[in-house]
Amino acid sequence: MNTFEYITVLVAIVIGLAIADIATSLHRLFRAWRRVKWDWISPLAALLVLLELFNLWWRWHGFSGTTLGQVIPYFAIILLLFLAASASLPDEVPAEGLDLAEYFDETRPYFWSTYAAFVISWIGLRTALDIDQGLTISQIFALRWFDYLGMPIYVALIFVKRRLWSGLALLVTLLYLAWGWWGLSLS
Repeated sequence: MNTFEYITVLVAIVIGLAIADIATSLHRLFRAWRRVKWDWISPLAALLVLLELFNLWWRWHGFSGTTLGQVIPYFAIILLLFLAASASLPDEVPAEGLDLAEYFDETRPYFWSTYAAFVISWIGLRTALDIDQGLTISQIFALRWFDYLGMPIYVALIFVKRRLWSGLALLVTLLYLAWGWWGLSLS
């Protein structure tokens, strides 16, 4: 590796840490939603810095043939998945202990909101790309029927308090993903 490549790795790490810090702070603010007195300036400042970080990374690597508009949706999708990941397990275990069932019940609306937003964004992007490649609606539905079925279910789970339904949705989605990993098809 030459000097520029070493510096590039360092720049990517620092940018990644800064993005992770903003995303983690956003996650913690969302988790404490009701205890936060919201104002518009701090989130706007975070958005500005986040976009500057992304822009710096984008320009540093000098991606050719790809526009910023083609990459930003992927970046937003990754942030949504980061927020869902952050919500899946607690940030801390207090000295008195932690009940994971209570944690999930408290976090359920936030988890399902971020996960649903991730799936809807990802499948929306994939659908747009499929249409751009000339696939018909029936071909697209045959490819992504499970995802289209899952989207309203994930949104509904934001409001459904019975833990059994969340557990079943998680298990079915995991089985579907595992099915796909082994190269099998449900269509």
